Amino acid sequence: MTDGCPQTPGVFLLGVGAQKAGTSWLYQQLHSRRDADFGCLKEYHVHDARTVPELARFRNIRIQPNQPKTWIQPRSWLRQWFIHNPERYTDYFAWLLTRPHLRGAQIHLTGDITPSYALLSAETLQEIKTSFEQRGIPVKPVFLMRDPIERIISSQRMKLRKQGLRDAGLEVETLRKRVAKGRGLRSNYGQTLDALDQAFGLEHCFIGLFETLFTPKTYADLCRYLTIPYQEPAWTEKVNVSATATVIPDDLLAQIGQLQAKDLQRATKVLPALDFNHLWPTASRWCKG
Repeated sequence: MTDGCPQTPGVFLLGVGAQKAGTSWLYQQLHSRRDADFGCLKEYHVHDARTVPELARFRNIRIQPNQPKTWIQPRSWLRQWFIHNPERYTDYFAWLLTRPHLRGAQIHLTGDITPSYALLSAETLQEIKTSFEQRGIPVKPVFLMRDPIERIISSQRMKLRKQGLRDAGLEVETLRKRVAKGRGLRSNYGQTLDALDQAFGLEHCFIGLFETLFTPKTYADLCRYLTIPYQEPAWTEKVNVSATATVIPDDLLAQIGQLQAKDLQRATKVLPALDFNHLWPTASRWCKG
């Protein structure tokens, strides 16, 4: 691994998920580096809001001047500015790579880690790639997958936690309702992998697992991919953890497994050297194609 500074103007990390797969922890580790600047947000929600029909509600914000509570906040204003002219989005990150910093720090890494970018089409990903490359900035896509059953359980638990709800019975009940609706908008690893492959080629992407992210080897591989020197991260730092002792009934696990079987199959094809029986024990047991 090369520890020297790259000769390029810097790279743009395009984080495309997955939700509840370690993206918040990764952002904390990278953004805290002296040679990185991700700007004012972790999740910019620009390209999903402007191109994914199910997220169209984020494109417009209703403001009533006589009601201060409806006034747009600076970060929301910035997001709208980008949505209505994506070139501004690219210009912003190009500026982050070149603006003066305290103590003369030189920035080599910037990025946008928005898990719902997992829904972006190959065409949208190609647009992002072209826009940055026209400014001489390489785009480095990063996609982290997690045991698909554990990811769905964790995601649903997080929603309840944000509502101040921690009842075990309610957790199982709401999980059943979610599963009854089908795979869900963000529960298709194959869709994301296909889009990345068409736009970048998977050999030019970092495809990793939540289950191995918190290890020196994987993190070093990621730093090498991003062309930044390895720096020891805060391994014990916890971000958006939603642990629980709730036991999920076997019949519910089987239902989720049927829905997510293709995720396991695709992951094993993309990362054939990994032992998914060990890394994804829940999916390996319950995901039956």
